[in-house]
Order: sequence, then structure tokens, then C-alpha cells
Amino acid sequence: MRKAAGIFLLSTGLATGARAELAPEDLVYQLAPTTALSAGLLEGNTRFSRMLALGDFGLGALSPVEGEIIVLGGEVYQADPEGRIRAVSDQEQTPFLTVKRFTRDQRFTLSQVRGMAHLARALDARLPSANGVYAVRLDGRFETLRLRSVPRQKPPYRPIDQVVAGQNLYELTDVEGTLVGFRLPAYLAAVSGAGYHFHFIDRARRRGGHLLDLRGEALTVSVDQGAGVTLLLPEDEAFADADLRLDPQSTARFQRAVRGEK
Repeated sequence: MRKAAGIFLLSTGLATGARAELAPEDLVYQLAPTTALSAGLLEGNTRFSRMLALGDFGLGALSPVEGEIIVLGGEVYQADPEGRIRAVSDQEQTPFLTVKRFTRDQRFTLSQVRGMAHLARALDARLPSANGVYAVRLDGRFETLRLRSVPRQKPPYRPIDQVVAGQNLYELTDVEGTLVGFRLPAYLAAVSGAGYHFHFIDRARRRGGHLLDLRGEALTVSVDQGAGVTLLLPEDEAFADADLRLDPQSTARFQRAVRGEK
């Protein structure tokens, strides 16, 4: 099988000389553009093993879209439609996944978080630049987490924002665990999404899901700044034949799905 094609999108100032050499672990790897999900391409034939060779930290979807995927410490987990965690075989497949080899560049504590908007402001204040690409991990005990997961999809597949219309919402309280996420800049919105995207998994590996809102105190933040994003293209007829021309509507559909908006 031929290797998936890739598009390398620089998103940090390498010309400054801060990075003498660009290594594979400096990059964020994304399987499929977000427009594929917005177009209803919810099946994929890329095995998780292939993506784990590129990164040990990330989030994405199972094929066909069902629940939420968390990659942490090189292990893949699925939060099912009820938010229950199971280990995923590296031979299972994904239509969309973002991963990075996590190496901490920054570490700090957020004394208090009172919602997603508060979290975004607090993180943005500590990041070097709004134009960078970041893998972000939060560890600690969370007072409350508002999460979602989506039911298994069946053909004919719907765009991702319509999938989210059937999401299952639930809350966890007083739970210890980890938020796995990325912050991508606004100029990548049409291909990779923009802003913060987090999935949660508890320390016991029993509960998790896509983060919609939270409250917490004394949360430890670890940040890994990437040198860019490599986009890997799926190898299937559905992707090859799809109309994936970029438009503001497809970008907006993906952003609504991340926010959990119907």
C-alpha cells in the first residue's frame, strides 16, 4: 500500500533559529482535513498503529464515528456513547485523528478554572504566541466536567454537526484525570479547526468524553509546542471522490461540532 500523501503546514517561526533541526517528533500529525467530517466521511481505513508510530498523545474518532477517542501514553481509548472507557486495539481504524509525540516545553499550575472561556483565556496568557501549534495536557482533580459522546453512526452518513445533534451529554463530579487536547491557530481553521479541543479520561480509565465545560482548581498544565502540522490524506474511494472544496460553512460546521452545538 502506498503511503498517505501529506501536506506540511508551517505554523511557527522556524526562521528565528530556535530549532536548529526539524525532527519528526516536533510535528503535529493530523489524519484527514476537518472538511472530510463536515462532508460526512465518517469511515476510515487507517489503523491506529500507523498513527501511533507518529505520536503518543492525541484525540480523534473511531471508524465509523462512535464515541470519542483519547490517545495518552501511547495507548488508545474509546469513550463509548455513554462515556464508558475501553481500550482500543491498534488494529482498529480511524477516519480522523490528531497526534503528537508529547515532549513538555512548559509546565505551570492554574489555581482556578471556571469554564471553557476562562480556561482558554488562562492558557492563552501563558502561551508564547497565538500563532503557534500546541499540544496541551491538564492533570488534576476536577470539580465538574460537562462531557459528550456520540452514538455509532450508520450509512448514509451525515455531516458531523448533524451527528452532534444526537450527542449524549453527561457530567462527572469530583473526578481525577487528564484532559488531552490541542490549540490550533485561526489561520488553520479551514483544514484543522481552530482554538482548543479537549477529550477527557479519568485516572481509573473508566469514564471520559469530549469536553464541553469544566470547573477545577490547582490543575497542572503541560504544554508541548509543535513546529507545524502534517496533514495525512486517507486512502479510500470515498475521500478521493468527495467534494471537499473549502467554504465558510464547512469550517463553521466543524467548529460547532467541537463546541457541541447543534
